[in-house]
Parts: sequence; structure tokens; C-alpha cells
Amino acid sequence: MSTGAMLLAACAAPAAAPGEAGEEAAAPSSEKPFLLWTGWNALEWFTPVAEEFMKEHPDIEVEYRQLSDYKQQITLLAAGEQTDVIVTRDDDKAGFASAGFIRAVDDELGVAELKADMFEGNIQAMTYEGSLYGLPYYTDFHTIMYNEPLMNQAGFTEPPKNLSELSDMALEMKNQGIADYPLRMWINQESNFKEIMYALVYASGGEWVDDNWEPICQEPGSVVEQVLAWMYDAVQTTQIMDTANLEMADADVTEMFQNGQSVFQGMNRYDLRTLNDPQQTAQAVEGERVFKAMLMPGLEGPGGTIAWTRQYTINATSASQEAAALLQYFAGGKNAAGDYWTAKQWHERFGLGFAYKSLGDDPQIIEGENSWGDPELFAQQKETAYSRKGVNAAWYSEWDNFMQAEWHKAILGQIAPAEATQNMADKWNELRSSFENS
Repeated sequence: MSTGAMLLAACAAPAAAPGEAGEEAAAPSSEKPFLLWTGWNALEWFTPVAEEFMKEHPDIEVEYRQLSDYKQQITLLAAGEQTDVIVTRDDDKAGFASAGFIRAVDDELGVAELKADMFEGNIQAMTYEGSLYGLPYYTDFHTIMYNEPLMNQAGFTEPPKNLSELSDMALEMKNQGIADYPLRMWINQESNFKEIMYALVYASGGEWVDDNWEPICQEPGSVVEQVLAWMYDAVQTTQIMDTANLEMADADVTEMFQNGQSVFQGMNRYDLRTLNDPQQTAQAVEGERVFKAMLMPGLEGPGGTIAWTRQYTINATSASQEAAALLQYFAGGKNAAGDYWTAKQWHERFGLGFAYKSLGDDPQIIEGENSWGDPELFAQQKETAYSRKGVNAAWYSEWDNFMQAEWHKAILGQIAPAEATQNMADKWNELRSSFENS
């Protein structure tokens, strides 16, 4: 049995009740429920939401705690430490649900009404074996952004439509001295690396597994293999990308793009909110859209991309189930006035996408996206953005971490792309067998 499988199997047993796992898990001495809300984003992101919730529910105390890494969540759950409401990635939902870490919420008050207003793809991203486990934090997709003035300076008026054009344009910019490395991506081996990998492959019409979850990435000349070969060339041959990019934190890569040190950058749609804000980005200009998104370029042309639904889930062993459900509903649904307060403030503050259909007609949201983004292009890309096949496999998260390491090896030339894709397929089959036979 794999390490991940053993961990999940061990954690399927009842966890210690909050307060039994040590001093850190103990709630403050108070008669009212105390909820610990955990996630990977910074404290300043979630504190306003927790405070607004407590205004509506003064009988409940909430503390948001940022984890050093989102993967730390599984360690807390395994140890039985208190964590009542969990900010959860699509990648981890199936593993959490199969291990009994989180519980279904279909029968909670108001959830059926919320589902009626959700996009079907978001519902599926929060569902495991027919039951709904999450309510939406945000949903979005990944693509490549560009600095239009720098692109124009190089003599180009349109963004690239495929990866070959992207390489040629970036190489011309490098030769002109516009940027040493015109193309950058989030390819440090951590939480966001997977997004650009999937975006590149999906834009090229590829997949790692088929509809039956059987690996196809190892087939000779597969799209995954071809994209890996393109990445190797971009880093090692044409050097339009910097090898150091493999070890750089996402924030550092983004800052270089904001400062005009690169022309193209793989990013999430909502990042345009920050990129086009002069208060946050040196290259931004008030009233203008300096930074723009393109339809995700693939091997042959623009195509699909990866979409995701980050979500709020409830710890199945929380000692305050009723209070936890109220917080989940407030954060992932509506406030006491019946408004999607949390989703709207996420969009206003950070540009985060939303899972509710009715918000697409909200005047405040429309005005915001028109000021920093491109609603028409967003709509085009959303039509071809989809969730990962196999993400509902209980072993997906562990496999995904392995897959990222193989991707790195291929980019560095340590192994051939074909060997990397074969290793990915072999690992998938190994983990599948381990989980199914455990």
C-alpha cells in the first residue's frame, strides 16, 4: 500500500474529538461554539469574512488560521486536531471524502436552493459518489496573460494562437532585448504548478486518462508527451524561459511580470484584477488595460483550459456541526439578507470567479470586470474550460504530486518526455490498485 493510501486508510477511523489531540487543539473557554476555519490564503483574506459572519451570528466565535501549505491540512486531519470548516481544493475532495474526513451537506438548510443557481460543472466539482460535500469558495480558469505595450514594441499586434507562435514571438522579443526571458510560468513544484500543466495539455486537446480512468498519456506521441517536449525546448533550447523559474515562488514570478521583466505569463483569470491596478502593479496605467488575457494557446491553436472549484467543506468530526454548517453556508452561499455577500466581496477585492449563475447579471460584477478584464473573452474561454478527469479518484492528489516531479525531470532533461509520461501512467495504475485493494 502506498504512503498516501495508508494515511487515508488510517484516517478513516474516528479521529480524536477536538481538544483531545493536545493543547493546540483546545478551544477557548467559552460557552458559545468556537470554530476553527483553516485554509492556505493569508489571514487578511479571510478575517473580514469571519468578522462579518460573527456580526450575523454573535453567538458563534470563528478564528481563521492560515496553513503553511495547503497539504498541511491532511496532517491536521490525520492527527485529529481541531479544524471545523476547511478550505478544500478539488484535488483533495475525493481523498478527504473517501477517508471520512469531510461529510455530505445535501440535506443542510438552504443547500438545495443554492444548487439550483449553481453551474452544473461547479456542482460536479463539489460532488463525490453522488453526494455534495462542498459549497463554493470560487471558481476560475488558467490561461496566459500578456503585456500589450511590450508585445507591440516587439512589432506584434495580436497574441499568439498556438505554442509555436508563442515560442517564435518570445524568441524575437529575447533577440530584441525586450526581456531576457519573455515567457514565465508558475512551474515551481507546488500547489499551482498543476494549473499551467493542465492548461497547456487541455488547450492541445490532450488528457492523462480516459473516461474510464485508464491512462493514455503514455501512448507514443501523446499530447502530454508533446507538450513536455515543447516545455523542454522553451527552457533548454530557445531559452525563452529561465531554468530558475522552476524554483521560483509564484509571487516572485508574478512580480517580474508586473515590473515588465517578462511579456507573457501563465496566470489565473482573476489575476488581471491585480495586474491592471496601478496601486498594485508598476506597469499598470489608470483607466487602461495594459495586461490582457488570451485564449489558451495549444499545439495547434487556441483550445480549452483547466477550470477548478475551490470549496468550503465541513469536518465530519467537528464538535460544532450546526455552527460549522452556518459558517459554510455564509461563506459559500448567502448572508442573512439573502445576498451572495462573500462571493461578491471576493470578486470586488481579488477578481475571483463565482459559481452562481445569477451573479453574472450583477451590475457591480459587470462593472468590475469591464474595468480590468475582458468579459467577452472570459465567456469564450469558459465555454472550453473544464475540470480534470480523474480528480474524483481517491488517489488523485498523491498521483498529482508525483506527476509534477516527473514533469520537472523532463524539463531539466534528466529523463525523456516519453519516460516521464510512462512513469505517470505506471504510478496511476499502482495507486489505483493500492486504493482499490486496501
